[in-house]
Amino acid sequence: MAKNILIMINSGKDQKAKVLAGLNLAVVGKQKHLFDDIKVMFFGPSEQMIAENDKEIMDMIKNFSDLGEKPMACQVVGDSMKITDKLKQVQTLNVTMIGPVLADLVSKGYEVLNF
Repeated sequence: MAKNILIMINSGKDQKAKVLAGLNLAVVGKQKHLFDDIKVMFFGPSEQMIAENDKEIMDMIKNFSDLGEKPMACQVVGDSMKITDKLKQVQTLNVTMIGPVLADLVSKGYEVLNF
């Protein structure tokens, strides 16, 4: 089996296809056990699509969450964009301080893939 990966979703609405590709990799990777572990983090402009309740994005987040682990979104970014309350309403999302989590995962050898 392959190593642990962290899928960072950084792209905004103008690159939605890239966001969906990253989420698809996360879901299929979990379903088919392609990696030892897969984490998903939304960071930056991608968080706006969650706050706007984009149906395709929300469906993929639910699909990943249904496989046993909630994706994460950055509370600091949410606060700066004034969307934290909307992010926290999403039951299939973990809104947290991404910096410490990212540092911990990198120190544990997770490979970061950016979308």
